[in-house]
Amino acid sequence: MKDKSVLPIEKQLNKFLQPKCLIPGGLGLWEIYFRKICAAWGEINGEIRPQHIIFSADNGCNIEGYVGYNYEVTQKQSRNMLLGRSSATQFCNFNNIPYEVVDVGIASDDGIGVNRKVAKGTKNILHHAAMTDDEFNRAFQAGYERVQHYVEQGINLFSFGEMGLGNTTTSACVLSALMGADPTETVGPGSWPDKPDLMKRKVDFVRSVLDKHKANIGSESESDRVREIVAHVGGFDIAAILGAMLACADFKKPFVIDGFITAVAAACAAHINARVVDYALPSHQSKEKGTELALAEVGITQDMVPIQAQMSMGEGTGAILMVQMLKTTQYMFVNVGTFADLMKL
Repeated sequence: MKDKSVLPIEKQLNKFLQPKCLIPGGLGLWEIYFRKICAAWGEINGEIRPQHIIFSADNGCNIEGYVGYNYEVTQKQSRNMLLGRSSATQFCNFNNIPYEVVDVGIASDDGIGVNRKVAKGTKNILHHAAMTDDEFNRAFQAGYERVQHYVEQGINLFSFGEMGLGNTTTSACVLSALMGADPTETVGPGSWPDKPDLMKRKVDFVRSVLDKHKANIGSESESDRVREIVAHVGGFDIAAILGAMLACADFKKPFVIDGFITAVAAACAAHINARVVDYALPSHQSKEKGTELALAEVGITQDMVPIQAQMSMGEGTGAILMVQMLKTTQYMFVNVGTFADLMKL
């Protein structure tokens, strides 16, 4: 239902919820996020129309064998997602949440899914900038335009996922550069076993990358600095998700953060546009070490994260579960009976 009142949205919400047959504060975070979603839309509405977008890309450090597994896994898993056979897409199919896979840089000759391929993977960030300014802009615009496309179709809630071997490494590089954080605060196992020798190797890699690129990251404009960071040490998936999240803020549509990679993109987006904080919703507390640091940049503390399931699957698995819970609670808040009706029984 749409509230036609001219009252500010917060007052509309208070007036709307006050007579409901609910214990004040009894639904905790779900009331907070119901209010946040309605405030983002500027109206009280019980129908969430979601779209899940998975951005796929390869990373040069992985293609050259510095981190992770065989880079061809990215294209194979992206095709698997198109067939609906991955964890995330099974979640989507079961919950009737539409999804798409967007190829922004898979190392394959053909485009996989929605073809927005910028290049066949980024360059190896140990030796080169990940991408040129033009390549960054193309990946960024791919994300922005996919959101705009769905907004025009009536989508009012987005969730984001990613696929790309090596992207926990690039995300750690981006977050460390963004925050000035030591790699020991941002590096987690990703798809590696969590063993001290492997973690030291990954931390050393990130530290070397940051040392290599620090002279090229220093614009006085925070917006330009963030773009330089992603272009030098990030990935096409991060650039695309960054564009998508900034589009959500521009079009006033809330979005759900998944795990570490999308949290890093959200932190970058908030540094470019502070209003991103008003549209960002957490889903789960990833096992990746830097997640809490990244979420804090979007104003999200650990006690605000509903799903504490020790997940680190990627693809948007946690975000999709959150979307389903948001759909459930949004419907309930709008349709639950009033206390006055209860007392008539």
